[in-house]
Amino acid sequence: MEQFDLVDINDNIIGTTDKETSHQNGEIHRVIAIYVFNSQNELYVQEHLKSGGLWDNSVGGHVIKNETYDQAAQREGFEELNLNCPLQKISTFYSDETFGKMNIKHMFGLYECTPVNWQFIPNEEVKNIIPLKIEDVIQLMSDSPNKFTPGFLNTMSQYISQKQLPFKIKEYRSRWLNP
Repeated sequence: MEQFDLVDINDNIIGTTDKETSHQNGEIHRVIAIYVFNSQNELYVQEHLKSGGLWDNSVGGHVIKNETYDQAAQREGFEELNLNCPLQKISTFYSDETFGKMNIKHMFGLYECTPVNWQFIPNEEVKNIIPLKIEDVIQLMSDSPNKFTPGFLNTMSQYISQKQLPFKIKEYRSRWLNP
């Protein structure tokens, strides 16, 4: 079973945990997300198989014990999408994804990239990605938040804020609790 650094709200390591324990007990642990854009500035949205087909970050994954956010982002980008390109870190932030019966709390490292000479090839981890204009993703999130993973909703809110984009996602937490 993979081990993760258990962190506090300020991202200080305070112990060790694993995915099942941390998700059951609402323990904060580190994850990464990468927004992958194409040359037309469209965001690749992943069809997340483990969630039953919800739309998700282009790349996402856990940071294993003693691994940095940067190392995890490079590893996950390669594992999921065969990416080998420079990543720009956008921010590190706390994400409470406690919706309904889920008790998930993450410290996210959020990245972006625009690969050159790269083509997506479906694999065991990711079967499909969909290129969409970011304003279309945000509109879809506002209209149908239950079609997206809670983590993606939170990373997009952070991305909008950090990039000072002229968009806003309508309130989605209450709709996640009561679809």
